[in-house]
Amino acid sequence: MFLALAGASAAWAQQPGPIQPPAPPTIKRIPLHPEVPPPPLAPEQIIQRFTANETKYKAEFAKFGYVQTIEVEERGSGGAPNGLYTVKAEVYLKPDGERYERILSRSTSTLQFLHLSSQDLEVLAEMPLFPLAGNAADDYKFDYRGTEKLDELTTYVFRVEPKSIESGKPLFSGLVWVDNEDLAIVKSYGQFLTGVAKDTGSLPFSFFETYRENTEGKYWFPTYIRSDDEVTKSDVQIPIRLVIRSTDLHLGQPVLPKPPSQ
Repeated sequence: MFLALAGASAAWAQQPGPIQPPAPPTIKRIPLHPEVPPPPLAPEQIIQRFTANETKYKAEFAKFGYVQTIEVEERGSGGAPNGLYTVKAEVYLKPDGERYERILSRSTSTLQFLHLSSQDLEVLAEMPLFPLAGNAADDYKFDYRGTEKLDELTTYVFRVEPKSIESGKPLFSGLVWVDNEDLAIVKSYGQFLTGVAKDTGSLPFSFFETYRENTEGKYWFPTYIRSDDEVTKSDVQIPIRLVIRSTDLHLGQPVLPKPPSQ
């Protein structure tokens, strides 16, 4: 080993002139905001199409009845449910065309830290399901973020922000996923801003993830909403989850049982 090292030292000593430093490494700079390839359609066209669809879906959804189930869970270690409260209601239309709601069932609450009131349920019922319907172009600014696979769908992703916040008017702030074929929103994630402190009772939920379902092959209606948050009790953070499911969507009035004959 010593002879090998000595030979190597002699070889280095015999090299004329200074030792050339190694070539500098090639540095590839990654931009903080990489450019997103443009979609096949101009983003402005996509926005115009899916906001028009939102307006149409909102009008059509008002003609449908459905069963809505609201579940609130407190979760323990490992994410397992540790407390649960469930309310199931039917949303239906009467002959006058107005929408009504009746409670079908309520579970016995096993929640230990969260106490829900009727006001809390009213807050959930007032959540805008089609926030980009109507004058969305006037109320919002849109930023195209690229494409993303969502199950079997290819979607365009847009960041949506209110141009300004109006007192008392809930405006959406977040992301929307738009189906590249129907040009309809199939998923959204974000919060609703009002510009004023809103009394939400004991509900701590802020950000909502909403999934849409294709109904009758032509409408993308919201059927699944989830929100994860936490409450703090005695310096302990308790994870909580809200899930709202809409099932049994049907056009028009429900089929009610006939009253017994006299």
